[in-house]
Amino acid sequence: MSKTAKYPSDSLTEMSLIVRPADANSVGSCFGGVIMAWMDMAASICARRHCNVRVNTASVQNVVFKRPLKVGHVARVAAKIVRAFRTSMEIHVHVFAEDTYAGDEVLAASAVFILIGLDDDMKPTPVPELMPRTDAEKELWRQAGERRKKQERN
Repeated sequence: MSKTAKYPSDSLTEMSLIVRPADANSVGSCFGGVIMAWMDMAASICARRHCNVRVNTASVQNVVFKRPLKVGHVARVAAKIVRAFRTSMEIHVHVFAEDTYAGDEVLAASAVFILIGLDDDMKPTPVPELMPRTDAEKELWRQAGERRKKQERN
């Protein structure tokens, strides 16, 4: 198993799903728990692509539901790693509501997921470093470090 550094683009994950009636509440909007499950799945795939080991979600932070996903919308779930620490990874997940009939897409939800790499004994294991390339990636990398320091102080 290689522990060499990787780029954010190496693990970028995107999934598309149609919001079905079974996903929705009585007013036709997708349940938040369903959206969270989709986000967790995308974050998990992204983290696994980065570290090539089992992963487990350790925390979910800054969950925001901005716009409803309605029955018939296409939910586009995008996950991108922004920082790798010793055994954990910070993954940003965005969910977009796409109305394919109108050709519109809006941000519906977002969250920050922290996932842990696990060895065969289900113990935390080191993960590859992340090498941001663009200025935007470098800024997200820096911000993730600040969040981590703040959490460690609390």
